[in-house]
Amino acid sequence: MEFSWALTLPREQSSVLLAGRLAGAAVIALSVSPSAAATMRENVQVGGGYLVAHSNAPFFRVRLGVRGTLCQVDITDKDFVLAASRKSEGPPDDRDEHAALRQLISRQLSVRADRVEVRHNAHDAVLLRFQIPLFQGQPWPGPEF
Repeated sequence: MEFSWALTLPREQSSVLLAGRLAGAAVIALSVSPSAAATMRENVQVGGGYLVAHSNAPFFRVRLGVRGTLCQVDITDKDFVLAASRKSEGPPDDRDEHAALRQLISRQLSVRADRVEVRHNAHDAVLLRFQIPLFQGQPWPGPEF
C-alpha cells in the first residue's frame, strides 16, 4: 500500500500540536494500533517543536509517506532545499553551530523512530526526517488494489 499526506501550517507552537494530532489521526485511518498513532503524534510534535524553535521560515510542512509497513515523515521549512554538493557527502559536518542541537533531537526522535535525519542548510532552513513502523511487520490490513 502507498499513502501520502501533507500539511502546511504557520510556524507557531499551536500549529505543532495540531500537526501532531492530525498526523496521528491520519495513520489511525489506516487501522494502525493506537500505540503507533501515538508514536506518530509524539514524534511529529517533537520534530515540529524543534523546527519552530530553529527555523526562520513563516511556514512549515509535515509530509507522511506510507509504503508497505513503514511511514516516512518529513518535517521541513516550506522551501528547504538540500544543496547538491551535500547530497553525496553523507552526514552533515558535526563542527557546525547546529551539531549539538541535531544530536539532541536525533536522540529524542530515535527513541520511537528509525533512520532519523536532522539537517540545517546554508539558509538556516531545517529538515527532520524519520521512519515509523506502522504495522509491526504485518502488511496493511486494508483491501488490495
